[in-house]
Amino acid sequence: PRGAALAGKLHGAERALALDCLLAGGDDYELCFTAPPTERGRLAALARELGMPLTRIGTITAGGGLVVRDENGAMLETLPRAFDHFAGAAA
Repeated sequence: PRGAALAGKLHGAERALALDCLLAGGDDYELCFTAPPTERGRLAALARELGMPLTRIGTITAGGGLVVRDENGAMLETLPRAFDHFAGAAA
């Protein structure tokens, strides 16, 4: 996740590069999972107990597609293309 302190320092090409790195860069191996909002308290307690940070990065909603918003809530129309590990994989 990108912090507010960093957001204020990035402009123009730096901002575009930062977004590319955040959305499509590297092999970041972290566990992603879904949980209902009603479980936030339990998950926060579990994270403290395990000494493992958890970061909420989005919301799953009904409908198709991916919507990415910037730090001001504006929808990003053009997203960087990341490597697709499953493209052409046999089903």
